[in-house]
Amino acid sequence: PKMNVLDFIVRVYVTVDDFYKKMFTPRSLRKRGMLPKALSDSEVITMEVVGEYLGFDKDIDIYKYFKNHWSELFPNMPSRTTFLRQAANLWNVKEKIWEEISSQVNSWLVIIDSIPIEVCKFVRAKRSRLFKETAEYGKWFGQTFYGYRLHIKINQIGMIKKYCLGPGNEHDIQYARYLLSDDYVGWGLGDRGYRSEEMRKELWDEQRLYFHTSLRRIDKKKSELPKETIKMLSGKRRLIETVGGQLEEQFNIKRTYARDLWHLMSRIIRKILAHTIAVFLNLTLKRDPLKIKSLVE
Repeated sequence: PKMNVLDFIVRVYVTVDDFYKKMFTPRSLRKRGMLPKALSDSEVITMEVVGEYLGFDKDIDIYKYFKNHWSELFPNMPSRTTFLRQAANLWNVKEKIWEEISSQVNSWLVIIDSIPIEVCKFVRAKRSRLFKETAEYGKWFGQTFYGYRLHIKINQIGMIKKYCLGPGNEHDIQYARYLLSDDYVGWGLGDRGYRSEEMRKELWDEQRLYFHTSLRRIDKKKSELPKETIKMLSGKRRLIETVGGQLEEQFNIKRTYARDLWHLMSRIIRKILAHTIAVFLNLTLKRDPLKIKSLVE
């Protein structure tokens, strides 16, 4: 079954609000001051998630879309400035909701990889004053970019389970142990960039996690794994390419522009939450978890 946009907005709101009420009380987030009278936190997060799913890159575009098209659902729309401030201040709430949703699905297999995050166009990087202390030049399929690498871990159905941000010039393998630190007794997959016999041995000895990386033809002959198993694992590893493609094409994650690292991280977690909720809704509807684009007609 598919949903129209109205059904999608309602389902996202119910999902967000259920997890929000499960985890927070009205005064657990705001010890002092007035509680929001215009939009509830759940409504703001719903608008952000739906806006990201529909492909809006900027906060102002999300605000305008709902003000112009869905005012009957959100009659208490505040000023643009108030909305943007409330949305930005909820980054930690969005992260907690994402963690709670992703914890609903157990993982017997995890896959890790990275995605480049440009903070500005390459031709403007030398003149830009943004992110000078933390962003770096990196390579991605032969192209140079200026920014960061988003390191992510997904499970066997494509749900994002963990993420972190690193400078664009740091190698993926430096973040592998962090991404895999809470995985025990199962399988871990990565591409050739994560190949390290020392790390593979440590993960098995300490966590009973069998970490398998892409093999060259000559390596397959030496592997202790059967050919059928190697083929199955190679197919599973390509799931993260699907997820990376969705984050890039539908959620525009490579072009997550912001003026500082705090706002950049706030927008990244919003995109990750939107992707995770789409996977979660597919599961509840008994659809293929990664058929995200066709979820809404």
